[in-house]
Amino acid sequence: MFSICKQHHPATGVEHAISCFFFNKVEKCLVTAGANILKVFRLIPDIDPKARSERYSEFYPPKSKLECMAQYQLFGNVMSIQSVSLANSQRDALLLAFSDAKLSVVEYDPENHDLRTISLHYFEEEDMKDGWTHHYHVPIVRADPENRCAVMTVFGRKLVVLPFRRESSIEDSDGDVKPMSGGIGGTKAPILSSYMILLKDFIDKIDNVIDIQFLYGYYEPTLLILYEPLKTFAGRVAVRTDTCAMAAISLNLQQKVHPVIWSVSNLPFDCVRAVPIKKPIGGTLIMSVNALIYLNQSIPPYGVSLNSIAESCSSFPLKAQDDIKITLDCVQVGFLEEDTLVLSLKGGELYVLTLLADSMRYVRSFHFEKAAASVLTTCICVCENNFLFLGSRLGNSLLLRFTESRNEVITLDDEEEPTAKRKK
Repeated sequence: MFSICKQHHPATGVEHAISCFFFNKVEKCLVTAGANILKVFRLIPDIDPKARSERYSEFYPPKSKLECMAQYQLFGNVMSIQSVSLANSQRDALLLAFSDAKLSVVEYDPENHDLRTISLHYFEEEDMKDGWTHHYHVPIVRADPENRCAVMTVFGRKLVVLPFRRESSIEDSDGDVKPMSGGIGGTKAPILSSYMILLKDFIDKIDNVIDIQFLYGYYEPTLLILYEPLKTFAGRVAVRTDTCAMAAISLNLQQKVHPVIWSVSNLPFDCVRAVPIKKPIGGTLIMSVNALIYLNQSIPPYGVSLNSIAESCSSFPLKAQDDIKITLDCVQVGFLEEDTLVLSLKGGELYVLTLLADSMRYVRSFHFEKAAASVLTTCICVCENNFLFLGSRLGNSLLLRFTESRNEVITLDDEEEPTAKRKK
């Protein structure tokens, strides 16, 4: 294979970025993936030893920079990446999804300073492909916030569930994954046997999965599925509109029963992604190209139109958002706080979105504020102390810092005076 394809220079672009405890449970690191290159960075202060007169505090941290701690070359292009904390582990593990339907669970090995494979999963049997030879579906992997399981989409219509071993919740079974040869003798495998869910068995019209996300605040792992049962496009809006839908299924890992507990239909046809909201607000944001919709179980939805096109291409009840004219295609999202998000648009603009909720924790309005302009991003990751990493395929990734006092994003190269934290 080397005689056919020779890689003279490693990939410099960044397609995925997450923040996790890669080396240990003390310090968080930034993990980026571009093509088949995986890099691990550490955020360190950029302090001039000669300038001892500067004073730093919690509200005025010093300038920081990224230091590359490790670089690994994989045997395939990374399609999706997530981190998870497994039982009895001293560091986080990485879930790496590869095309067409392959999944690897790896973690850092301090003895060899390399990646150690915990488990490998392959779901490309002929009966799973349903007769197709070429697939355009990109696998999506998502991890439960409470580290109970992980889910990956397979060929657009199937889900693979990987239950994780917990100390007291899931009982041992004969179908568990056996410990690998490199592990400690006598230890139990942290990942239990995987199983597949056929979405057609639970939702009749499900097809064309757009995004999947785990919701916060549920007793069992609850997966939200954003899909489009019958596809359409902008040229057929006059005939067919609001073709997207969402459904939330509860994953019972012991009995393997997965009821649909919540569903919403007739969403705008141009939905692009779902963003789960943490507690105490909860719920999810459904982002379409021309609208932003907040959904929560058992309460009415709230949606706003982001431009004049939304009024003519969707029948979903939307309110006009004042002083905003944007589109959310190719948008990247990161959480600064539970009710504050940063949005990176396709043109490089950065917006700070604040969810305004009432006394009952129901979102009643959105507040957009333009913060800055940056590079064309393919991923965004929020690190410690409100540092933002904007990854780009063009190789010009950027590290920014969010200042809460003025609700703006500044580059680390700017000279800033100490400012007080914004009072709420």
